[in-house]
Amino acid sequence: MKITRREFIKTSLVLGGSLFLPRTILSAPSREKQGYHPAYAKLESEGQLAPRIEQAYSLLKECELCPRKCGANRLEGERGFCRAPAKVAVYIAQPHFGEEISLVGEHGSGTIFFSNCNLRCVFCQNWPIAHEGQGSELEDEDLAKMMLYLQKLGCHNINLVTPTHVMPNIINATRIACKKGLRIPLVYNTSGYERVEILKILDGIVDIYLPDLKYMEGEKAAKYSAGASDYPEVS
Repeated sequence: MKITRREFIKTSLVLGGSLFLPRTILSAPSREKQGYHPAYAKLESEGQLAPRIEQAYSLLKECELCPRKCGANRLEGERGFCRAPAKVAVYIAQPHFGEEISLVGEHGSGTIFFSNCNLRCVFCQNWPIAHEGQGSELEDEDLAKMMLYLQKLGCHNINLVTPTHVMPNIINATRIACKKGLRIPLVYNTSGYERVEILKILDGIVDIYLPDLKYMEGEKAAKYSAGASDYPEVS
């Protein structure tokens, strides 16, 4: 779509150092009309999404989803460093307007806050969720319903907050929701403490990565993030 300089200025809002273009943020039906398809839908159409889910769930037997590789058998009820069960636990799912403005748009980012965390920083702003694990355990089908509900509300994306330790549940729920019409992008909102091997499983599923970069000194990472001295190198 061509736009004049005058129209560009009229329809733009500079806020917090970000440039918000309301006209460029499309609803799910508008995206499809313009030929947009999220990465996971393409992978599903090629028959490659189901094998990724099986591969991801196999990692829970001796959990190595994150760089800590604690080895807990979460499939048998053991809880590792992140203290997460095998089922996904969610604190809240809602349109969020305090996120990066390019994700918020007019109707909000469809944010899902997952319980527990693999990094557990002492300065965490979501302490009850990440450290105490407050939230409800759900089946993957319930998580898929949440995604579809956020899309129905008009959210522009599904924003997965602290997703690392529940990655298998997320991609399974995404496939379930995709079959029922989910067509908005996935945002992987992560601490940046990720294994390359896990990111390879996510390749072609996640549309937008939103990683933090918390430290460039291993000593500080160890002190403030529960011994994660390898954080700078890993991130």
